[in-house]
Amino acid sequence: MRAPEKFVLWMTNNRHVDKFGEYRYHPRSNSHSKALSLFVLEDLLESCTALREQAEQRRIVYGIDTRFRWDSLGKTKTLDLALGPPLIEPKTVGGEPIVKAPLADVLVACEAKSCMTEHGKSKPRLYDELSSSHEIVHQGRSDAIACGITVINIAKEFVSPTRQKSPDSVIVSVHKQPGSAGGMIEHLRGLRTRTRPGEVGFDAYSTVVIDCDNRGPATLWIESPAPQQGDSDHYDSFLDRIVSFYGDRFGRE
Repeated sequence: MRAPEKFVLWMTNNRHVDKFGEYRYHPRSNSHSKALSLFVLEDLLESCTALREQAEQRRIVYGIDTRFRWDSLGKTKTLDLALGPPLIEPKTVGGEPIVKAPLADVLVACEAKSCMTEHGKSKPRLYDELSSSHEIVHQGRSDAIACGITVINIAKEFVSPTRQKSPDSVIVSVHKQPGSAGGMIEHLRGLRTRTRPGEVGFDAYSTVVIDCDNRGPATLWIESPAPQQGDSDHYDSFLDRIVSFYGDRFGRE
C-alpha cells in the first residue's frame, strides 16, 4: 500500500472537531499535509536503496513541517517534507529507519497541497504556491530534488468547516463533478518540470484524486480525470523520478 491509499485511510479515520461539528479535513489544520508527507517518506525509504542505506547510517535525516534557512539566499521556508544531512550527529533511537532531526542542507523537498472545495477560485493561488516552492529550493541548491504533490477532491458535495454557522444545521457546497476536479488537474499540468539541474521546474510532481464529502469515509479516485498509469503526474511516475534522480545525484555521497 502506497501513500495515496494510506492517505485516504488516514482521512477516513481522522477527526477534527470544532464548535460546529466533526470533520475529516479542516483547512486551518496542517495535519493532512503532515500525514501525506510521512506516507511519501515511507515510500521513498522503501523504494530508494541509496536513501534507505544513508538513512540507516544516519547520514540522512528528515523534517516534517520544518523551517529551513538558506544562508546563501537569506531566505527561510517551511518545508512539508525535507531530507538531507544532519546539522549535528543525530542520536540513534531504537530501530528507526530514519531519524527526524535539524538539517544542514536540503537534498529533497516536497510541497504537499490540497484542494478540497472551490476549485476554480483556488487555481491561481495553488499554482503560484507550488511554483514558488521549487524556485526557492533550487535557488538554495541547484541539484536538490524539488517535488510537489496535490490532493484534489472530486466529491460532488463538501461540508466546509469555515462555512458552518450553527451546530444545528449543515451548509453543504455542491460541485459540478468531475468537471471541477478535472479542470484543476489540467490546470496543474501546466506546472513546469525539469529533467536536470539548471533547468526550471519540479523534479517530480503528482496529483492524487480523492472523494471526500468531509463527513463520511474518503476513497481514492483512480478513474479519469485522475492521472493514469504512465502519466507524468501519476503517483508512480512521481515516485520513480525521485528515486532515479536521488540515485544519480546523491547515491554515492
